Amino acid sequence: MVKADYLLKSNAVFTGKEDRPFSGAVAVKGNKIIKVMKKEDADRYEADSILDYGNKMIMPGFVDAHVHYFMGAIAYSDHICTKIANSVSEEHCVTIMKEYASEHPEEERLLGIGWFPSNWGDAPLPSKKSLDEAFPDKPVYLIAADVHTLWMNTKALEESDIKVDMKPRSGSVGIDEKGELSGLLFEPDAMAPAMLKVQEFKTAEMIKMNEAFLSHIARCGVTSISEMSADPYKTEVFAKYCSLKEMEKQGRLTVRMHIYTELAGHTDFTAAKKWQGILNSEKLRLSGVKGFVDGVTSTFTGLLLEPYSDRMDTRGIDVPNLSREEMEPCIIAANKAGLSVRLHAIADGSVRMALDMYEAAIRTNGSEGIYNTIEHIENIHPQDFHRFKELQVIPSMQPYHLTLDAFEKVGRIGEERCRWEWPHKSLLKAGAVLAFGTDYPVVDFNPYPTIYAAVTRLDDNGEPTSANPQESISLAEALRAYTAGAAKAYGREDIGMLEEGKLADIIVVDKNLFEISKREILDCQTAMTMFDGKIIFEK
Repeated sequence: MVKADYLLKSNAVFTGKEDRPFSGAVAVKGNKIIKVMKKEDADRYEADSILDYGNKMIMPGFVDAHVHYFMGAIAYSDHICTKIANSVSEEHCVTIMKEYASEHPEEERLLGIGWFPSNWGDAPLPSKKSLDEAFPDKPVYLIAADVHTLWMNTKALEESDIKVDMKPRSGSVGIDEKGELSGLLFEPDAMAPAMLKVQEFKTAEMIKMNEAFLSHIARCGVTSISEMSADPYKTEVFAKYCSLKEMEKQGRLTVRMHIYTELAGHTDFTAAKKWQGILNSEKLRLSGVKGFVDGVTSTFTGLLLEPYSDRMDTRGIDVPNLSREEMEPCIIAANKAGLSVRLHAIADGSVRMALDMYEAAIRTNGSEGIYNTIEHIENIHPQDFHRFKELQVIPSMQPYHLTLDAFEKVGRIGEERCRWEWPHKSLLKAGAVLAFGTDYPVVDFNPYPTIYAAVTRLDDNGEPTSANPQESISLAEALRAYTAGAAKAYGREDIGMLEEGKLADIIVVDKNLFEISKREILDCQTAMTMFDGKIIFEK
């Protein structure tokens, strides 16, 4: 008789290896899965705790392939206004912020996230003028939903030391018709000085935000995430990561964290390797580096192969963020150092450029043990599908972004190219390994709406969100992308499936996802989360 710490039973066990769940049990000892079996064989096992979940579904913990952890902790807190995501105009957004300011007079800065140009119709982009009139005495930082544009008032521009003549490595500083600062910053490099202020909190406040966010992550059934902000190699950044290491030592880090530092401009990754030597546990590790090839199509910074349908004068403003000649040596050097590379590439031009650079890296270094990714892939040329399998590049995608976008690209790039927007099914058919996530705080961290979006390509009200509904995928395919596929993006073979020898990151969904309507997936919740062999959440 084998003794286990836990024996988890259910009429629906989804391991990730099969296409449907079966009636079975999972035995856990320490932090490992020691056996997955049919339910009738479970009597052979003794356990300190035997839990039968009936018709609720046991499955691997969700692995979110793309999270901005520290920004996410702020977004989950009360220190930032998320209601501006519902704004329908610049004026409406300012009104929402006024209400937030009156309810939070103690905030030194006013932060908001979620405004989106497509939600404002054909209105022009906002300017500092409306914010200055409403908030003359306090800095205001409003982050667009895609986190690629920052809208600020004069106080915030001054506090962040933004100047008219600033020349960021990529992106741009908004200048109005008078040659003055408009209040807008475009793309991460240009936004960097202001984002330091956005994330400037007292230590006690950050600890409180971290604890609250980690609890939320556990309630969602997510057991592995990332910090994808491509932070620079600075002392204060490393101190931020070390705060997580301290939490790990104290047993308070209840998620597997994968850190991706800055790629751009580096061919010497000594600093990254030094940090990796310190951050190298099962729960906290520096996994690779991240770069940006383009921006976003909503503000015409996504790099297309052909011009925008509604702006025939451009294929993308100020993009690529770095030329291929500048970025390719960085990728080759990173892979040579054993660091996987993750590249933000939204549109068909940037996706092709990313694939070309990865192909060059393989020619130089070989591909053994390295899984590079392309992040987002909101539009692709069909001639590039086969290259993902050939180059072992993982498409890391966020299905719920299609709901956020909701036909915006039809106006930007036309219906013909929209046949290949968020093409999950076509990538799978071409042999690619999909990895799913949320890009939180861009969209909600809850996994179930993302799964629903992938299998239906409908919004939460059941309305179509894409020009290519044939790109929907099966439930099993979506779940694998959100577990084993995302684990592969992190370069991990020890998580993502219910299998003997894997780490015991296991969840229970309150319904059998395979026995309910697709619409009901939206209402599902996690009933139990086990992380590293310990139950950290029970509903």
